[in-house]
Amino acid sequence: MKLDDRIEAVVSAAAEFPWLGDFTSESVRRWIGLELGPYLSDCEPQRYGSQHCLAVPLSPILHVVSGNTPNAALQSLIRGVIVGAANWIKLPKEGLPEVDIFVHALPHDLRPELSSVLHPRWMEEAEAIVVFGSDETIQEFSKRVLPTQRFLGHGHKISLGLIWGRCDFRIAEGIARDVFPFDQLGCLSPQFFYVAGDSAEFAAELSKRLGEVRSKAATATRERGLAAGLRAFREEWKFRAATEPDVFFWESYGNLDWVVIHDPNPGLVTSPLHGTIFIKAMPADLEFALSPMRRQISTIGLSTVSLESATLAIRLGAQRICEIGQMQYPPLTWHHDGWPALGSFVRYVDVEGL
Repeated sequence: MKLDDRIEAVVSAAAEFPWLGDFTSESVRRWIGLELGPYLSDCEPQRYGSQHCLAVPLSPILHVVSGNTPNAALQSLIRGVIVGAANWIKLPKEGLPEVDIFVHALPHDLRPELSSVLHPRWMEEAEAIVVFGSDETIQEFSKRVLPTQRFLGHGHKISLGLIWGRCDFRIAEGIARDVFPFDQLGCLSPQFFYVAGDSAEFAAELSKRLGEVRSKAATATRERGLAAGLRAFREEWKFRAATEPDVFFWESYGNLDWVVIHDPNPGLVTSPLHGTIFIKAMPADLEFALSPMRRQISTIGLSTVSLESATLAIRLGAQRICEIGQMQYPPLTWHHDGWPALGSFVRYVDVEGL
């Protein structure tokens, strides 16, 4: 199928999922132009320096996706379809309804093969392999990849926020927009926020405003084992708040929707996620505090974005920087984990002498 037809098909299928972002024919063409210029086309090779060049899709592409963020699964598939590859998707055992809906909205010629079982031939024949999962999953797949295959592993990532200023309704609403989608399980979901100034006061105000922001939201249903784990975690921190200085605790009333914890420890602590928000005082040496997790940082949300705050976030190791409230909504052109989204799925063919 020609490039223009693939673009229109993807745009049509994406219309069912507004959280995918600005998917229009014009935005997709701009995206292709930014990453691949005129070299991804149905035409002959285009002039490139002293030679000619053409971007050819790596095909087939195997996408091994996880169940916690359908957004990542659909983005990966969309990139494969746009470049013109055949696509295979290894689904989690419980499936991904969003993928099924999207695939059935595509023309038959563009539909990927779907399976909850990883077929051996997929691993052997794929020219590119994309894996979303834990670090252990990424490591296991990396051992099976051939030197002739391109491997893109998206493992465990941590996102966080940096805030200068008091907690007003706008910031509280932005934090809610970042934390609650996908039940805080995605790589773009912030686990904690560093606050310059009175962080305990900020946490107290955030807890009040979350009650307003979340009052009309549907409360997530927790599976029994998960609910028990969340209650045990909260009881531990309630005890710490009662016995340790500068530890403070607030939670949603009557459900397990959210919890705000003020923790004076600047380092990362284990979080059960699912609406768990840690507020920490911003340390004088933030680079040192975050150095143990530097290689795992995905997105840093800022309030507010400035040249100074963005420069700091870059030094901390951020792969993506945005305003708080936009962490779950990357633009179409973002570079997932710092890689070119479309460029990772093609190989370049150079032709000399034309």
